[in-house]
Amino acid sequence: ETVLCSEKEISLAVLRLIENEKMVVEGGGASGLAALLPGGALDRPELKGANIVVPLCGGNIDTTTLGRVIDRGLAADCRLSNFTATVSDRPGGIAKLTSLLAEQGASIKDIYHERAWLHSNVDQVQVKCVVELQGKDHACRLRAALKAAGYPVIWGSSV
Repeated sequence: ETVLCSEKEISLAVLRLIENEKMVVEGGGASGLAALLPGGALDRPELKGANIVVPLCGGNIDTTTLGRVIDRGLAADCRLSNFTATVSDRPGGIAKLTSLLAEQGASIKDIYHERAWLHSNVDQVQVKCVVELQGKDHACRLRAALKAAGYPVIWGSSV
């Protein structure tokens, strides 16, 4: 039987191999595992608990590509999320947002604020954030905290 795996599933498989098995395998070599991971094409009840051999091959992946694959794997695992929030453009506006992120245990990987090309109030600024999280539950808690604090947020991925 031949099945297809998405780039997202393959990135997650590469990440799982690095984290759990300390193995670096190129995408094509990790596609067998990608099909078996939860949500993959071969994630079936009849295969649960069965002995399955998955060949892992191909370490021909350069460090730049590996970094991108790891980031995509973290995003697929909801451990890397991006969003845009509208905050006050007064002193302390961005600081309040970053304090909330810290209180929620989110680590800021990247942050950028946009003033010039907004078509909203001149006393507001959009802040684009990429944050490291612990998974889907953490992402949901962060989303709820931002909403409770009154931040209008646009998420880059579904949480």
